[in-house]
Amino acid sequence: MPVANQATEPAPLMRAALMLRVSTREQAQGYGLDVQEHAGRAYIDRQPGWRLSPELIFRDEGVSGAVVERPGMLRLEQAALQGLVDVVVVHKFDRIGRTGRALWTWIWAMEDLGVRCVSVTQDADASTPSGQQQLHSHATMAEEESGLIRERTQGGRQRKALQAGWIGGPPPWGYAIDGIGVRGSVLLVDEGEARVVRKAVSLLVDEGMNVGQAARALNELGYPTRSGRPWSASNLHRRLKSSALLKCEVVFRKPDGGGKSRTKLGQDGAPLHGESVVIPLPRLITEARAEALEQSLMRNAHSSHAAGRDYPLTGRIVGTCGHRYVGSFRNVDGIRYYRCGGNNNGKGVQTGCTDPYLTAADVEAVVRSRVGRLLADDGCLAAAGEGRVVPVPGDAERQRVRVAVFEKSFRESEETAARAVVDLARHPGLGQGVKDAALKQLNEEVRLAGELLAIAREVLASHEEAEVKARRIEHLAVIAREGASALSFTEMREAVDFLDITVKPLGTVRKRSGVACRVTEWHERTGTPVPAAVGESEWAAVEKLMVEFFGRRPYVRGAVGLPTQLNGILHRLRTGCLWDELPECYGPWAAVKDRQNSWFRKGFWLVLTCHLNRRGGGTPVQRELRVPPLEVTSGAPSKFKHDALSTL
Repeated sequence: MPVANQATEPAPLMRAALMLRVSTREQAQGYGLDVQEHAGRAYIDRQPGWRLSPELIFRDEGVSGAVVERPGMLRLEQAALQGLVDVVVVHKFDRIGRTGRALWTWIWAMEDLGVRCVSVTQDADASTPSGQQQLHSHATMAEEESGLIRERTQGGRQRKALQAGWIGGPPPWGYAIDGIGVRGSVLLVDEGEARVVRKAVSLLVDEGMNVGQAARALNELGYPTRSGRPWSASNLHRRLKSSALLKCEVVFRKPDGGGKSRTKLGQDGAPLHGESVVIPLPRLITEARAEALEQSLMRNAHSSHAAGRDYPLTGRIVGTCGHRYVGSFRNVDGIRYYRCGGNNNGKGVQTGCTDPYLTAADVEAVVRSRVGRLLADDGCLAAAGEGRVVPVPGDAERQRVRVAVFEKSFRESEETAARAVVDLARHPGLGQGVKDAALKQLNEEVRLAGELLAIAREVLASHEEAEVKARRIEHLAVIAREGASALSFTEMREAVDFLDITVKPLGTVRKRSGVACRVTEWHERTGTPVPAAVGESEWAAVEKLMVEFFGRRPYVRGAVGLPTQLNGILHRLRTGCLWDELPECYGPWAAVKDRQNSWFRKGFWLVLTCHLNRRGGGTPVQRELRVPPLEVTSGAPSKFKHDALSTL
């Protein structure tokens, strides 16, 4: 007998996230975020048990699919890491990435977190072999489309370079673009800038200046840079070393180029998108003059000491002017230090930079201590290790399993294709067109399976690299627990990069003049604590000790007595203040300083500190501040912040 009104089990609740992306070119073609959002909402509404919260809609507007660290995408990753998402919905899978490697790396990382990825317009299930091949086919087509666009763009630049035309971007110093914005644009001498070039060359070659002196001279003569800013030594040095000035040429697709715009190279080391092309330029200076300039630059080259030493905090210290500190070396006294880039050879005139030079040993000691505490703190270490879901240390084992599955699938595809060749040969009645179509389909499946296997192996290699890095950080943490001073320069740099350390000097510090305080150095060297202040009831015993040591009753001129002077000495050693910063209540600082040095020179200070330290309460000696107070922070990710609410 049938049961009336039998209840059906409700569909499980699925927390959906909507990832939207549009590039500038796609946006111009009318493919905006609102189109993707409307379609995504409708798709989610049709799925039983699916729910979309407004804070789980993530947008990246005007961002290329080749970029894998996008703001909205990063926030989505944080939500997934916190277990707030069950399924990610995209309009098309190329919203994730336009290359097969980027697409699959992200999808597999999400799978390892228990998060599915689905498309509104492409019905492909990435968890099944057939769905994987279908999805990979979509990714391959998107990558080929992107490659064609890049190839057309790069091919046009190659042709222009071969015709000695200008391939785009700002012209070298001393030149201007003739016919800017048209196909036949070339470089010509800019007489205004050429006059500055020749003057700079004259300052070095004829007047024997170094680059820093020449930069200051150009500023004083009213010769600004192209941007109108004052010259700095580094800026002028780069201009004088350019191949445009010294060799009258620009190399397009230079294999050994550097910087963010460096030429992409293939596995053979050759430029990836075309051969190198030398674009000749009209001369700014004669060949003999160029040789004399090169010799002058070599004579005035910076000492190799700075380059040969390690500066783990270069780029990590932020000055009040907003510029970063860089490591430097002073040849006169052999001191390593950090200086702010905002005050470099005249740049401070514009930036108003007054940031002090920081002695490297002192600032590194402060930061080393902070880094040591962070590394020794398991909670801080775990927080700093969070962030991108690609790759996640610890996921290597899951990726190994995935690689094994793909290897098996690839072998099976190859075996199936091989058997099909034999089987089809046994059926002469089948038309050749049918046989060719069947073999083509099987070979395509083999190709796709092989490509997926190759990508899976690449991703596994990145996971294994992350595991090695994680083990290295754990090793540094073990060293730090033994004492931060045990970290070498190289290890400290690794830790600083991993923890994303930022250092901000707070205020300034006065520089001590004269010789080092021998009493302070003695306390540091011997580890003798600085006694606590001497009270009135304790003075009689101290006075008796002085009579026994000196053979007479102590005497002091002026209104300030010996007890006050002694407490002034102890106050300075406990606080590390400079002598002229000693509070007035201790009397004239010069008299207190003379009293301390006299007692130390005669050997009484050792006797006195031994006597006073029997009371207990001594503290370590404090040196005067060598660096200003430093704010040392770690860049561990902050808590997940929801994206802006939808306007739809």
